[in-house]
Amino acid sequence: MPSPMPSPAPRRNGRLALAATTALLTAATLAGPYLGTSQAGGHFDAPSVIADSQSNFTDVYAFTSPDNPDMATVIADVQPTQLPGSSLGSGAVNYPFATGARYEIHVDGRGTGGSDITYRWTFRTEDRRLFGAGPIAAGPVRSLHDGNLLFRQYYTLERIRSGQQPEVLLSDVPVAPTHAGSTLMPDYGALRQEATRTLPGGGRTVTTQSAESFQADARVFGYFVLGTVGPVPGYLPAANPLAAVNVSSLILQVPKKELALGGDPSRNPVVGVWATMSRQGADLGRDLRTQAASYRQVSRLGNPHICFALWGTAGVTTTPGGPEDRFNARPADQDQYDTAFLNSALDPAPPHKIEATGVMSAPQGPRTDIRALYLGGIGKNNGSKFGFDLNTQAMNADADPSALAWADEVRLNLLTPLAARPDPNGVLGGDLQGYPNGRRPNDVIDGPLLRMLEGEPSDRSAAGLLPPPSFDAQPAPAGSVFPYLNLPHAAP
Repeated sequence: MPSPMPSPAPRRNGRLALAATTALLTAATLAGPYLGTSQAGGHFDAPSVIADSQSNFTDVYAFTSPDNPDMATVIADVQPTQLPGSSLGSGAVNYPFATGARYEIHVDGRGTGGSDITYRWTFRTEDRRLFGAGPIAAGPVRSLHDGNLLFRQYYTLERIRSGQQPEVLLSDVPVAPTHAGSTLMPDYGALRQEATRTLPGGGRTVTTQSAESFQADARVFGYFVLGTVGPVPGYLPAANPLAAVNVSSLILQVPKKELALGGDPSRNPVVGVWATMSRQGADLGRDLRTQAASYRQVSRLGNPHICFALWGTAGVTTTPGGPEDRFNARPADQDQYDTAFLNSALDPAPPHKIEATGVMSAPQGPRTDIRALYLGGIGKNNGSKFGFDLNTQAMNADADPSALAWADEVRLNLLTPLAARPDPNGVLGGDLQGYPNGRRPNDVIDGPLLRMLEGEPSDRSAAGLLPPPSFDAQPAPAGSVFPYLNLPHAAP
């Protein structure tokens, strides 16, 4: 196994990090994607989702629950760069989930790109504010039923097994609201706990605002987009402006036997996971009077950084209607038929951009290892070049080998033992329980992905591309107890 990346400089968290990264966020927003500091995960990948923040998935996590190894947890974060709420601003900051839409988490045990199980959230809103605007709280909010809470959302959660009708798991459950500041919401943790629900058959779920957890290295995005470590050659701090902002989170913990194909993780240990959001629409080519409401997929996310890694694009460097938009609108089981998409996985752009700057030559193609990384999982015989089977659905005894298809999914082996000392660099750091075997909130993506794009583990190491940063401000590590993500940032 290649040696892990050099140990990063000590991270600064707490009030100092929040103040510093809030300032950096402003600078990053103005600077745009060429600094890379405002781009991470799926945060700003495609024009269509940039224009529709409520559909913009930032990250998808799938991991064995550290506080209950018989459970697996899936998290889908959406609506990036939410500014911290403040009572000084009258509690007017608000980031609701979309109504008239479906947020879904999909699970694939057969390896076909189709959903064996879908978990679907739909939301409704109660807004008692005058003219539907202004503060979301009229005074301190101490429970989700407090009369001072003027803006409320509720959701219904359904489970849909392939070929069966939707099954309602929870109905009209309150959402933990946007944090309006410590004066108006003096104990947000209590609100989040009140919003947490036990699921029929075991497990828990909560929909809530959370502190952004993505551990980003700002220097990497220059490599992805420009081929250099920054907008000009030279090393930049790894400071992460996302450390100061919040996201909206769908957090779901369920028994592993519920996710595994045939309900048997011992025979079928690998599942693939991704998230989608669909909005109501209609076929404008037909008489609208004859149509019931239908839903059209507008957003999708499985593996992190797919647009950066395959096309070397981010934010304003993308073109409306381009491969990023087509990816977001396409069901996962259609990836196998998109020749241009498959070719991009076999010939990713960033190594060529890096080679053009003279930093490092690009590995020889075709890059079957990158295709396997995103579309197949780590397997002995699918081109991954790791040399062992880890998280490909070909390992599932009840999956049809002839039906396996290339599809972007976060693939997780449910039987991989919990790491006694998790390494944030995951598999490249010798921790088989980390990325790209699923993804934990504390996994570092940027450095390991850059190294794999440059040929690891079968080629020379690219760890030297990222020396220890001169300054690093990152989100506080996620917790080890459900719901894992930290409480949202908020001012007084």
